[in-house]
Amino acid sequence: MSVTKTKRPSVPWLLLMFRLPARRASLRVSVWRKLQRYGALAWKNSAYVLPRSPANFEKLQWLAAEVRKARGEAWVVEVARIGGWSDKEMIALFTEARTHDYDRLIRDIRLALRPSRRNIRPHSLANLNRRLGEIVAIDSFGCPRRKGAEEALKELEARLRRALTAPAEPGGRKRLEYRRQVWMTRPHPEVDRVASAWLIRQFIDPDARFVFSPDLDAHAGAVRYDMFEGEFTHIGDACTFEVLLQRFELDDKRLRRISQIVHDADLEDEKFGRPEGRLLDLIFKGWAKMGWPDDEILKQGFKVYEALYTTLEA
Repeated sequence: MSVTKTKRPSVPWLLLMFRLPARRASLRVSVWRKLQRYGALAWKNSAYVLPRSPANFEKLQWLAAEVRKARGEAWVVEVARIGGWSDKEMIALFTEARTHDYDRLIRDIRLALRPSRRNIRPHSLANLNRRLGEIVAIDSFGCPRRKGAEEALKELEARLRRALTAPAEPGGRKRLEYRRQVWMTRPHPEVDRVASAWLIRQFIDPDARFVFSPDLDAHAGAVRYDMFEGEFTHIGDACTFEVLLQRFELDDKRLRRISQIVHDADLEDEKFGRPEGRLLDLIFKGWAKMGWPDDEILKQGFKVYEALYTTLEA
């Protein structure tokens, strides 16, 4: 006697429903942010939907466990249909969401490619590539906008390669053009911005004055550094301190060592194996959290970098 096995129907969707105590607002925000990273769609303000896969199922189970640990309620349900919507309609919703993600990324890449842009800070090439990878990871249904994002990134990479290989004007002549300037950067300076200001004052513009604003046009005529569309800021994987060394042809072994420390602290990529920079970064972050004025952070930071320069072997 033969037995016919009935094939189990495919269940294409996962549904997360949860309820948290009113006092757990911070956890609610944390769960929402994770769902955003997973690419989940909010459904009728009462649930979140993801395509069914082992990875997505595990992620939602962990979130549900986190909610229950906080004395909330959570359920992860496998469903064949959602509210009468067909699979085609659901896929269209996910594709639309990823289209918005790719469009935001393309917009930022296009900003970096504008004719007036010389650099790409704050969205470095590495960060833009990371963002593309994160979107691709949640693009379950092959959104057509992915190709446009990849092509825009390739164009930006080519632009940066040309910038890095372009001949620089003589550093000594360039330094004369940047005397007695007002230099502007973002408020709450940290490791790269403080180091760059010290380098400017000590080796480029002894009479430099420093101002702070998040607005690119806040101080007309100011030389902008380590900020969006700044004259001197990140290029590729080079931090602002490194770019200043290159542009002004500052050939000093101790400055190169400091540039390695600043690079590893600022970009956190361990390129030069200089973990001591992490301590500098924490100090500057701490001063900002203590409410120190920006000018005071620079004043004390200059002492730190001057001591570091003095103690390093030439």
